Amino acid sequence: MTFLETERTCMRGDTSPEAIHKRLVAARQATGLSQKELAANAGIKYTTFRSQEQSGSPSVRLMAYFLAAFQIDFNFILGGDPSKLPADTLQEIVKNLD
Repeated sequence: MTFLETERTCMRGDTSPEAIHKRLVAARQATGLSQKELAANAGIKYTTFRSQEQSGSPSVRLMAYFLAAFQIDFNFILGGDPSKLPADTLQEIVKNLD
């Protein structure tokens, strides 16, 4: 996959709640954790996490957790910028976005 195709798949520049929702789901799936596991690890109530993921409106705490635990930064989550993601993480996320 070329860099441009990767950016297209990641919906770079699309800051709509729908795009953020898709990237959050793909990021979570790339971690191998369920919604409940990820919420518990991030110190967020399951219902809160589920609501944030579904609405495409992640909290700072959730984005900080993705960065600290998986090197998935807010630039990717909010804007689809794949440039700072580790290659193996990006590969997993792209699989889940296709």
